[in-house]
Amino acid sequence: MEIELLTSSVPLNYEDRGQRVVGPLVYRGGLKLSANDERFGGFSALLISNDGRRLLAASDKGIWFSAALFYDAEGYLSDVGAARLTPIIGPDGKPLSGRYRDAEALARAKDGSVLLAFEQHHRILRFPPPAELDAHALATSIPISIAVPKELNEFNGNAALEGLVTLANGDLLLLTEGLDNERIGKPAWLLRDGAPAKRFEFNRAAGFRPTGAARLPDGDILVLERHFSPISGVAALLKHVPQERIGQDAHLEGKELARIRSPLTIDNMEGLAARQDNDGRSIVYLISDDNYSMLQRTLLLVFELKE
Repeated sequence: MEIELLTSSVPLNYEDRGQRVVGPLVYRGGLKLSANDERFGGFSALLISNDGRRLLAASDKGIWFSAALFYDAEGYLSDVGAARLTPIIGPDGKPLSGRYRDAEALARAKDGSVLLAFEQHHRILRFPPPAELDAHALATSIPISIAVPKELNEFNGNAALEGLVTLANGDLLLLTEGLDNERIGKPAWLLRDGAPAKRFEFNRAAGFRPTGAARLPDGDILVLERHFSPISGVAALLKHVPQERIGQDAHLEGKELARIRSPLTIDNMEGLAARQDNDGRSIVYLISDDNYSMLQRTLLLVFELKE
């Protein structure tokens, strides 16, 4: 159903509203989103249409959220409208429930199918290609399950799938939070049709955990990592990973691009998407998971990633 969405603009830095750059990221607008609907929030997975006009997110409570994105004359995000919330349907044709509904990552397959990864009951669902990124369209689609590495069964409920990316050749990259809080390398896999899953480790930054990933227009990968502590608060980190290194190294390294922390606008950033605009620029979108808490916010932030 369509819902009334409340939006308000947020600066990159509340203490210095003129700041528009952090590392190679140029701020292109951000919004705080809210709705008088108990289903709204908890968004950990994000997709953006190629033209940047449609948003699709999935929540920890098994809900699709879709909306139209609007930009001003200079190309900065200005508003979100035509918002819809619908339950995610499982392979049995029924809405997901309980531990089966914790959606964490979204990707598009080469054929346009929508891929959705879950924690708690670790799996990936493939939905038929929708005409557009719309919650109503997906609510009538019956997905099929994609086999995932059996090792994921050993992971506890909230320490598994966090990043899902379709590589340029069609392979799937899976990133996890991992079991060991002290271990820098977090389990990751490369899935290829007709071949055994290839396991390696993704080296996260100390104090951070992977929470999202997206393919850049040139085929390289952008990884989102999150930090939280009661003392230092919340922070987000973006890393660049060359596509040719994925699956080649036992420990995959990424180059840190930027850290976003207070006083910059930040919350529990978990969803990441990227696209190329009409001028060939790489545009990056981040969405936060508010954990359905009054102390947190649903933020949608947009950046241009400079070369």
